[in-house]
Amino acid sequence: MRTRQSITLLALLAISLSGCDRSTVAPASGTPGTPGTTRTLLTDDPFPYSRVSRVDLHIVSVSASLSADTSAGATSFVTLATPNRRIDVLALQNGLTEELGTATLPKGSITAVRLVIDTDLSSITLKSGAVLTGTSTPRIHWQSSAGRPVLNALLHEQISVPDSGAVVVIDYDVGKAFITPQEIDPTSTDSGFVFSPVLRAADAARTGSIAGVVRANGAGGNAVVDASLRLYLGNPARPENTWPVLATAKTDANGAFRFSYVTRSAHWTAIPLRAGDSYIVAVDPPAGSGLGRTLVPNLTVTAGEERAIGTVVLPRS
Repeated sequence: MRTRQSITLLALLAISLSGCDRSTVAPASGTPGTPGTTRTLLTDDPFPYSRVSRVDLHIVSVSASLSADTSAGATSFVTLATPNRRIDVLALQNGLTEELGTATLPKGSITAVRLVIDTDLSSITLKSGAVLTGTSTPRIHWQSSAGRPVLNALLHEQISVPDSGAVVVIDYDVGKAFITPQEIDPTSTDSGFVFSPVLRAADAARTGSIAGVVRANGAGGNAVVDASLRLYLGNPARPENTWPVLATAKTDANGAFRFSYVTRSAHWTAIPLRAGDSYIVAVDPPAGSGLGRTLVPNLTVTAGEERAIGTVVLPRS
């Protein structure tokens, strides 16, 4: 029995919110701690979504392997799609996805996914109108990925391919794939971006989502536009610099956000070293807004369901 496999590209960014509950998440300046103590935590800066208008990525091809051998020299990879075109991954919001193609695969499990991009045909457009490429000033620092790199996607779980077919989601997370030079050198005055080849592939049927809306100063306050969000996995009782960042997002014009295609919590609880971890959402305000950040801890995700966290309030800084 052979089946058709649909390949979809998705950037995990803000999308419009529907059906959220009316609960309110109170402001929190950090993780829970002992009253009267001061905790110093190390973390990275949020992605400056308020500066960026477009992120055009030229996708050459996508391939996958159903073999247990996923090493660099493995020859078991088959082509899933050859779009060979530019896609504004920042525009994939409000539930939008971009289908890259279909392929006929035997029943089984996808164990690895690879993406080939063309950096010479890719760019970032700022809200000022400036277009950043690998040769502009400022520019995109593609580093060793310049040209047509083969990028390996992270898979938290193998992707099942049943007789009825499946949907593979390629999560090209803009907020993780491009970082500011200041994250590498805090003294840098470079206003460009450094490419960090981070992408993930997931089985759409085995994931869920987390959604909410961000407001300023209170549940009835103004919507916060272009707030930068990060989805962590960790123990809220431990310092924030021990939590790995799994995804980023931003709020839309209504202050709404959604982390889509999130790995189900049951996957992590089955791993002994992650048994005590949960999802944590960090919300950072746009630069110059005069607002502080908020953490929303102890979140779980169930496959096929949306975890609505209601209104997240950012306090005055």
